[in-house]
Amino acid sequence: MRAVQKLPKPDVLAQNEHQWLEDFMADRQNATKRNRYRHQEIKATLRQETFRKCVYCESKLGHNTPGDVEHKIPTSKVPQLHFTWENLTLACTECNRRKNNYYEESEGFLDPYVDDVLQILDHHGPVVTWRAGDVRGEVFVGTLELCSESRAPLIARKIEKINQLNHVLERYLAATDELMKGLLGRQIRDMASPSSEFSAMVLATVVRKGFGHLLQ
Repeated sequence: MRAVQKLPKPDVLAQNEHQWLEDFMADRQNATKRNRYRHQEIKATLRQETFRKCVYCESKLGHNTPGDVEHKIPTSKVPQLHFTWENLTLACTECNRRKNNYYEESEGFLDPYVDDVLQILDHHGPVVTWRAGDVRGEVFVGTLELCSESRAPLIARKIEKINQLNHVLERYLAATDELMKGLLGRQIRDMASPSSEFSAMVLATVVRKGFGHLLQ
């Protein structure tokens, strides 16, 4: 998970939010009134601000895995936030399904728009853990089963990314041509940038292997 910055509210939501909420609260079982937050303009803005990644596991979303518009605070708990822009983000189906309607005001789910997530979560290769004693970090990892065999496809994809990174790092060390060394250094920086898939894991790996200077 990496920090995410909220983009300005889409015009369609700014113009219709209050009416949509009024309609929804009056008839919460009506699918049309309930699902207006899935408007293409809203989802396009969410894709832009999340770099087309799940905000929780950092998997890239595409045609086969388009992702779900996620309510950070579930509608089942606080329906008044159903169309609130600050409450909407994008998550992969697997993370969204596991998070479900989790909501504890005293132990809020990690929020990449607010929390300093790099100081809460640790990455040991493809395995995500939490800093000792951080209850919210533990709840986050446990709820999404990020260290569970149930997420084997996710972990396998992260291992592929680690192998790709290791290959680039090895080529960087072996390079004698300064131009090639510069190109490989740029590739490493790109892989660790917030827009890249699994960038928090890549960032942690680069720093742990002693290549942190390449990111400056």
